[in-house]
Amino acid sequence: MSSGNIKNLSSYYQYSAVPTKVLSSPKLSANSKSVLAFLLSLPKNHSISKKDLPKYFKEGYFALNTAFEELVKHRYIHTIALRNKNGHFKGYEYLVYDVPTRRNGSKKVLPGLSQRKTVRSRSVDVLLNKIWNEDCLVTMNHMPDEFVDLVVTSPPYDDVRKYNGNNRFEFEKIAIELTRVLKPGGVIVWVVGDGVKRGSESGTAFKQAIYFQRIGLKLHDTMIFEKAATTYPAPRNGVRYSQHFDYMFVLSKNSPKTVNLICDKANKWAGTTNFASMKTDRNKDDKLVAKKKFKPIPEFSPRTNIWKYTTGKGFSGTDDIAYLHPASFIEPLVHDHIISWSAPNDLIYDPFLGSGTVAKVAQQLGRNFIASEVVKEYCHIAETRMQQDRNKIKPNPG
Repeated sequence: MSSGNIKNLSSYYQYSAVPTKVLSSPKLSANSKSVLAFLLSLPKNHSISKKDLPKYFKEGYFALNTAFEELVKHRYIHTIALRNKNGHFKGYEYLVYDVPTRRNGSKKVLPGLSQRKTVRSRSVDVLLNKIWNEDCLVTMNHMPDEFVDLVVTSPPYDDVRKYNGNNRFEFEKIAIELTRVLKPGGVIVWVVGDGVKRGSESGTAFKQAIYFQRIGLKLHDTMIFEKAATTYPAPRNGVRYSQHFDYMFVLSKNSPKTVNLICDKANKWAGTTNFASMKTDRNKDDKLVAKKKFKPIPEFSPRTNIWKYTTGKGFSGTDDIAYLHPASFIEPLVHDHIISWSAPNDLIYDPFLGSGTVAKVAQQLGRNFIASEVVKEYCHIAETRMQQDRNKIKPNPG
């Protein structure tokens, strides 16, 4: 039996019993019900290794493993793959619930605030409009369910940057928590790219997008961040073309509740209708029928889902101190996503704040924000940018 710690996350204070509807469920075998009852009988936050289960049952290895995988299949147990600091797989962690988790947007992926075992000491008011120098899992642990309107972030990916040795993170755990704290209709903008290892692109970006779908989010749009300038153009004797873009995965919990499409794509034929006196089209019988004229073409239409920005000092942002960070987020890009997917006074969260771009732009646009950043030096950069920006804001004379 494979190794991996099993944690009891049941909703009762000290111990938990299996609900009656579980005991009578035809979907579960007797063995799987007894395994679940045993795991839920453990004290809260207690964990054992999966490989130690045979010590507590008379059933053999095969029967117990089959029962355990049955519970995983029916989502009474959630599986998380763990990796070491080098990104290599090192086993699984299992989370046990007294009711099955769901993968659609209408149900929680993790237990609700009242069911979580860790103690929360921060009130909602304390959380708001602050930069927290800590792992984002710690910050989100203080957030209630369905709390955040929009997440805009660009996490470390594929060792492209070292970030003072903080370029590894527990993606699956973070994805689950982001899904929990996101409001129905909320959006996550996940800006990532792929590194090249041993002659192949890693595919990490796609794997992450697919995982978000697996745990209940919709892939609302796959957008492209095109870089107007190539910092490292491909050599003429190279093997692949110059890397020129990152992915911007727009993920939503159900359909987005706020959509403000940016209409800045100029139309060449603005003001015209159709060129002929009457437009024709094919009906269901494939016969040509007359149609009314088109409405006049507007001067501007929504832009495409490929957004182009110039990067580098003087273009990514207006603060010189921001460039002490190795990969400062692009201010215009963040601005455009925030106005696209949120409304004034909405709550914006960035779990990987870096130099502070998301917090700064959210502040400028009249949104609330919460931000997490594990590197103390980067927090100082972000706080400095925020203060400089506040100093520029003129008080309202009214």
